[in-house]
Amino acid sequence: MTLYPKVRNIEKSHLTIKLMIFISLLTMIICSIVNICTSTKYLWCLIVGAGIIYSWITVIYSLKRNINIGSNVMLQLVATSILVICIDFIIGYTGWAINYAIPIIIVIANITILVLTIVSINKYYKYAIYHLIIFILSMVPMVIYIASNEIIIKPIFTIISSIVALFTFILSLILCGKSIIEELDRRLHM
Repeated sequence: MTLYPKVRNIEKSHLTIKLMIFISLLTMIICSIVNICTSTKYLWCLIVGAGIIYSWITVIYSLKRNINIGSNVMLQLVATSILVICIDFIIGYTGWAINYAIPIIIVIANITILVLTIVSINKYYKYAIYHLIIFILSMVPMVIYIASNEIIIKPIFTIISSIVALFTFILSLILCGKSIIEELDRRLHM
């Protein structure tokens, strides 16, 4: 039985990272060459590139020690939304990202943060700020719809995602309202 944690081999970690960067770049180059040679209607190699960048953001953020799960949920909400918008624009903007994909991502993020709240009800303060930020980000599509009817042309999913976000936030306030106020006061000096 050892008392000390296992030390990672830093040289091996650096070699692995360099190898993964090489594989990522090689994949993007090969996909670009194939895409140019096949001369398809759109540059699908950009989708591969966006996916690789998204993967690297997720991996780098996930490998950090002592990160809050709530911050990871928030990062995934933002990064996945940007990824689907990029894909939508690459394939010739049809609006499926803003009308369907982002509202679904918002619902998943809000339900995830609610489950985290319920599971760790005595330590909700760890998720309070992230839940507030996720709630605010969840309301952005509804604000866009109200401001301009031309961007979101099929608002049903946007309305549903906003209702789910509001419901989960109110439920969290009911379950842990005092903790939320204390955490906001502590972090934002209100």
